[in-house]
Amino acid sequence: GWKSHKISSRCSGCRVAAIRRLPAWTGAGLVSVLLVCGCAAGPVRLVVVTSSVAQTVSLLGDTLYSVPLDPAAGPARVKRISAARAEAARSPTDLKAQLRLARSTAAMGRLRDAVEILSSAADIHFEDPRVYRERGEILLRLRHLDLAIGDLRKSGLLSAGMGPFPEAPEPPGVPGPSITTMQFQTSLLLGVALYCRGDYPGARQALADAAGTAITADDRARAVLWLFYAVRRIEDGAGASGVLSLVQPEWADNSRIPEAALLLAFKGLLPSDTIRRRALSAQGEERAVYSYGIGYYLLLLPERKAEGELWLEQARSAPNWMSLAYLAAEADLARMRGVKRGK
Repeated sequence: GWKSHKISSRCSGCRVAAIRRLPAWTGAGLVSVLLVCGCAAGPVRLVVVTSSVAQTVSLLGDTLYSVPLDPAAGPARVKRISAARAEAARSPTDLKAQLRLARSTAAMGRLRDAVEILSSAADIHFEDPRVYRERGEILLRLRHLDLAIGDLRKSGLLSAGMGPFPEAPEPPGVPGPSITTMQFQTSLLLGVALYCRGDYPGARQALADAAGTAITADDRARAVLWLFYAVRRIEDGAGASGVLSLVQPEWADNSRIPEAALLLAFKGLLPSDTIRRRALSAQGEERAVYSYGIGYYLLLLPERKAEGELWLEQARSAPNWMSLAYLAAEADLARMRGVKRGK
């Protein structure tokens, strides 16, 4: 059985200091630098890595290299980043052009360069929530949790009172939500960052906000699943059951994303064997999402903790370490093994 368990919302504010640019790569590696975030307990230090293609250090302490890219999509990516560079050069103060350049740079696997582009944009557009939402997401995927939380909280504060700000996939046609909003993405990413940090009450608040601002069924399923994960770790019964009451049986027909399937399984509307089969046959991010969901459930059962740890490792076997499920599995394993590293 997968069965388990009123959600309030509102995230507390936080004053965030500017993030200085990340250092340039050198052939011998990356020069360490201090980055200061107003919501961090102290300075955040980047770890020295020795490869020119290394991007960051995982929460378990191993070096993460550039994510493998699909060779077939290479020419299109090169074309997009060339067009984005030309547009940014023509309009250096245009935030949309800078955001497009940062996204296309990140899509090439160069996350650190994307952070630098966004930091330059933040020097000019320091009151625009979009730049902090974008940089916060990349910092989260780079495992700089405190810095990501600071940026995402600042984006939330700056966007307070605004109407929904639509976001479309960048570039058009990539897999993922057909349309979403900046407010939803900000709350979802903040919730995941707090969850990975181990702040489950804070994650619950942010993810409740995300569930409330979702404009599509798929976005709602993504937010509700992360909300369930956070609430179930805070309490055993009514709270988690309240989250699962948001899950609708028709999601089985109307949604094909793994997050919806996991929620249906947790609610007892989909056999757990089906989830296991999908986890073993899925590829890429889907495999990470399914595997993390199974590992999470098994960790709730003391007698199956070792099996749960194996499923978390399965989530980390996907090649795309930028996946949020991959990151959550990494954070859980780091806590279980007592691994400490600068945030």
